[in-house]
Amino acid sequence: MFSLPLFKQSIKSNGVFLLVITAILTLLNVEFAMIDDTKPMLFVIFYGMMTLIVPSIYVLVTSNSLISNQVDRGSMAYILSNPVRRSAVVFTQASYFVLSLAGMFLVNTFAALGANSQSEYNLSMAQQAAHGATGYLTTEMIIQLNFSCFAVTLALAGITFMFSSIFNLSKYAMAFSGTVIGVSILAKIMSLFGTMGIKAMSKLRCR
Repeated sequence: MFSLPLFKQSIKSNGVFLLVITAILTLLNVEFAMIDDTKPMLFVIFYGMMTLIVPSIYVLVTSNSLISNQVDRGSMAYILSNPVRRSAVVFTQASYFVLSLAGMFLVNTFAALGANSQSEYNLSMAQQAAHGATGYLTTEMIIQLNFSCFAVTLALAGITFMFSSIFNLSKYAMAFSGTVIGVSILAKIMSLFGTMGIKAMSKLRCR
């Protein structure tokens, strides 16, 4: 059910891209957390938008490269020529996908915890996003925020991985996956305006 050589090959093929996306997400997190001008936008912009948009780039590209792109290029035929069952290939690629996303948000969580120990998060500065909450962001809240973001990303990853497994041509997998991700991001933007209103959003602009 699990192919270690294929798992290592997936790490080698997608590892650099994973590190880049993880670094971007982590740096954005630290910036929003520790700079006074961006603290008011921590919940709305970073946890509300960036934790959806940035990982979605990784999800879209990686889901395509794990299955459909290999079928499209013919490398999947080479993989299956070895004594590896199709179910083992899919399970191995899915395992890499889930673990890589878990690693991404684990690093982001530790970065947030580290930033929180150096800088106070005053929730009253972001009360539009926190529904009027006051006080400081706790360790438990940071973990819950990152876990919820991971759950959303994992759901998108499951959908895009499904399309990658269904279509033999990567262009079709990318088209359907990109549509789902695009609609999700658009729905999130619309929900922010619907929940907070344009007036509240304008208050979050950096001075």
